[in-house]
Amino acid sequence: MRILIIHRSFALVGGAERVITDKANYLANKGHQVMLVSYEQGQHSVPYDLHASIEYKDLDCRFFTLSKYSPLMRLYHFSRLRSKFRHSLRQIITSFRAEVVVMASDWQTLIDAVLDASGTVPVIAEFHNAYDYVMRNVEVSGGKLRQKLTKIYYWHTLKHLRRCARLVVLTNADANNWRRHFSNVEVIPNPVTLYPDVVDDIPKDKGRIIFVGRFNHEKRVDRLILAFSMIADKYPEWHVDIFGEGNEKQKLLAQIARLELDNRIIIHEPTKAIYDEYKRSEMLVLCSEHEAYSLVLVEAMSCGIPCVSMDCPVGPRELVQDGITGLLVRNGDVKDLAVKMEWMITHEFERQEMGQKAREFAATRQLHKIMLRWLNVYNLAHDIYLNK
Repeated sequence: MRILIIHRSFALVGGAERVITDKANYLANKGHQVMLVSYEQGQHSVPYDLHASIEYKDLDCRFFTLSKYSPLMRLYHFSRLRSKFRHSLRQIITSFRAEVVVMASDWQTLIDAVLDASGTVPVIAEFHNAYDYVMRNVEVSGGKLRQKLTKIYYWHTLKHLRRCARLVVLTNADANNWRRHFSNVEVIPNPVTLYPDVVDDIPKDKGRIIFVGRFNHEKRVDRLILAFSMIADKYPEWHVDIFGEGNEKQKLLAQIARLELDNRIIIHEPTKAIYDEYKRSEMLVLCSEHEAYSLVLVEAMSCGIPCVSMDCPVGPRELVQDGITGLLVRNGDVKDLAVKMEWMITHEFERQEMGQKAREFAATRQLHKIMLRWLNVYNLAHDIYLNK
């Protein structure tokens, strides 16, 4: 099968990029022909290893540059870029002889262009965000005129989405939201990149709490820092290691200094050996505003680490079974986060037992198991292609 996958940029060291390249490598190892197409990557390299047979092409359509223009000029240049995107993509789909096209991101703005460029080739749309979060942003995006225009454009996008062979989402809760509009929705959770054979090969850093993720408003690392400050004096042997990068790093460092926790909360650069860091930890904390899925949770669970997670509207509640594989926190409640972290600290036996059950759950998210479900979706789309 010849599968072409479109994504904004593969240059980021992010969960979506890791999952997409993992799936592409799996397909290539199984003998499928795979091509990755980006449109805003430019000359940046792909940080993850790719199978030698995978082809790659960037369309050089940098939509992110439009923000420097006035609204009218932005609309004009967007139209030009989308026309270039459609034309270039059509040429690549034809020359690659694609049998299935996958939109791995940002189809909200480019879905009509992708469908036009694909012609009779079936298109699969992936959604790595949460429906309710997107719709909530639609409701509050600017003034009344902007809200109205945004809604019109969004419902116009939904109309195009019905032309896709499948929409693939990450959770059952999200699927139920989408099924209010159409029925061609499939639930396939993200696979865990690695499921370690052993998890006790690296000694624990006693009293270590870990966070892994971007430093932005969505991840709300400030909640973890504040919650830990509420219990830090009671448990002087416990500390927090934070791995990530982002535009809120300086703000987080200032918060840590203000709370006089410089020696108890340390911010580290991202590392490629993150699984070793999971294994060294006693628990992982996720304190996000929203999560469509959270690959970080499953990665930590695969290492036998229990998680304390905000109970976002979708995502974590389908990964963390409260009281069994980890603990869920009332969404946005920092005091409850501190309470749940303290419970983990003071219940060592239960914490270790939760870690074991968490690892059993993560086994269901191994790549080869998840890819069987993806292959079914690709095969259904391929059958559509053959019958046209």
